[in-house]
Amino acid sequence: MEYYEFVDEMAEKIKMCFGKEVAVEVHKVIKNNSLEYDSLTIMETGKSITPNFYLQNMYQKYIDGTGIDSLVSEVVRIYEDSQRQNTYENLSMEYEDCIEKIVMRLISLNKNKKLLEDMPYIRFLDMAVVFYCLVSNDEDGIASIRITNEVAKEWQTDTRELYTLALKNSERIFEEKIMPMSEVIGMFDVQLQEMGLKKPELKRECLYEPYVVTNNMGINGASVILYQDIFKRLAEKIGGDFYILPSSIHEVLAMSAKAGLTKEELKNMVKEVNDNCLLPDEYLSDSVYRYNKTFNSLEIVA
Repeated sequence: MEYYEFVDEMAEKIKMCFGKEVAVEVHKVIKNNSLEYDSLTIMETGKSITPNFYLQNMYQKYIDGTGIDSLVSEVVRIYEDSQRQNTYENLSMEYEDCIEKIVMRLISLNKNKKLLEDMPYIRFLDMAVVFYCLVSNDEDGIASIRITNEVAKEWQTDTRELYTLALKNSERIFEEKIMPMSEVIGMFDVQLQEMGLKKPELKRECLYEPYVVTNNMGINGASVILYQDIFKRLAEKIGGDFYILPSSIHEVLAMSAKAGLTKEELKNMVKEVNDNCLLPDEYLSDSVYRYNKTFNSLEIVA
């Protein structure tokens, strides 16, 4: 079955599981790095929020051997569970109720031009700071709602105010986490191997071990580099100037400028990870950044 046929059949079969008062729709959703997904939604009268079911992911399961009836049952079960648990029943998008939930993410500027047309954002070098309202943050993960230009207009707020709130809330909710690379590899060696990541060669820079910089959830942790005085704290830990290598939207590496690696070598490290180790929506940047302790500045150097 071709993909478009699969989409039509999924929608029809799911419609048959509900009454006429329930609408089943398929629409395009733009995710990070301008990736477009077909999202199936089930909307009941009086309900404003519903789970998104991404059909590309389900089609891959179908290709791998899962029957379409099993996928339909899975969608219906997840939807009914979400309604039964009333996860978002009391969710309010009024500005006063969201002030302490506004957080930020750091994404690629170049790869998100279409997405950024509809969002307030702040440019940060070759990246963009965008804003979300946090819905839930627990052992099951993070759920959030994108703050669009329409939402910001309704709130009668501007980008500067959103950034001030998002910085304060993000620092409080998603605390920075800075760990030596060896500690990370020691904790997650098996997982890294399964993902195809290799332990970095630390021959010349063994005295200047890289640090992994992320947040306490390990999700969208690259935005930690926006935290107040984070670079000063890193400089104290590392012992002077350092390079920032964007591993993904989830974390960056901080490597001492004394490690002896050339800008070209660092650039190749970033490119290799981006090309071989990341999912398309995890990409952040191909650039190499250098922090100058004397001037307390960060700039693109490669």
